[in-house]
Amino acid sequence: MSLTNLTQRPIRTIQASDTVAEAARLMCQYSVGALVITDSARVTPIGIITDRDLVWMISEGWNPQEATVGQFVGAPLQTVVVTDSLADAIKKMGEHGVRRLPIVGHDGRLRGLVSLDDILVLLGRQMADTAAAVTGELDHERRVSEAHETVKLG
Repeated sequence: MSLTNLTQRPIRTIQASDTVAEAARLMCQYSVGALVITDSARVTPIGIITDRDLVWMISEGWNPQEATVGQFVGAPLQTVVVTDSLADAIKKMGEHGVRRLPIVGHDGRLRGLVSLDDILVLLGRQMADTAAAVTGELDHERRVSEAHETVKLG
């Protein structure tokens, strides 16, 4: 399964020059736990800031009205390409210890965001679909077996 279906939702972004307070406001406004930090044109991801990052910054004494989210950008941003598979995203999350990955096109432009929660929901749906198929097959086998027994006894 490719990540294409996860690019249909709105992506919440923030620019590096915006304050930590603005990041908190946007997270509350949109009920999200992360914002993708983008370049000034808002097309290329350069980082990601999460609700946990905000808590850490404040606990370290950063003034949320003055500190910018760009001050938090440090480690190279991990991304996945829109044509990557769900398995690729899972592997990258595990290798880098992250719960969210921006999805980019082959041109590097931001196309979406995949989270561990998204993956768990998708896998849960796939497991439910698989269980339904197995249940249907078992029900069919039971009906065939009962029909055979009726023919033998009849």
